[in-house]
Amino acid sequence: MLENELSKIWKSSPKQEQVKFDKSRFMLDVQSSVDDFHKQMKSMYIRESLGVFIVVPMFSYYAFNASHILTKIGFILVALSALYILYVMKKSKDKVPNKFSMSYLEYLQKTKEYLEDSKKNRETVIIWYILPIVLSLWIAMIGMYLTEPNKLNGLLIMGVISVVISIVLHFLNKRSAKKFVVPKLEKVNSLIENLKE
Repeated sequence: MLENELSKIWKSSPKQEQVKFDKSRFMLDVQSSVDDFHKQMKSMYIRESLGVFIVVPMFSYYAFNASHILTKIGFILVALSALYILYVMKKSKDKVPNKFSMSYLEYLQKTKEYLEDSKKNRETVIIWYILPIVLSLWIAMIGMYLTEPNKLNGLLIMGVISVVISIVLHFLNKRSAKKFVVPKLEKVNSLIENLKE
């Protein structure tokens, strides 16, 4: 009922008022979309941080108890890779704009930068996230093989599984950038252009 009345008012309004109304609705839509994205990213940062706080002590312990030097080095590199991932994510999180400390247009421009950074991180996840961990694990597995050559089959299976998981994660992140980040980025760009007019 209320929707019908609002629709009638909108249709009977002068063209200039209709444009203002459309622009306001678009602003609310973009803001809602950006706020949802910030919430999703915040929960992802929390999950990744918890993962790092589990991985670092666990692999440090493994490194301490490993018998071969390559295994020790591999496990230490896994822990360092996890810390590097946390650093990259913290750097990205620091780019989240504060809408209360700047004008709306500045906020949108900072949001655009943040979304572009998020898109880049998702598209390059294989370089800064996957490869450091996988290569570190392979170094550890080589050390395990040199210590216990009879475990070669198990280590090869682990190696293949790590490659498959890496490929899946890479494509999931590419898809995520295209499906979730790019549409929000396009909306923000469109709103920036509208506000500049």
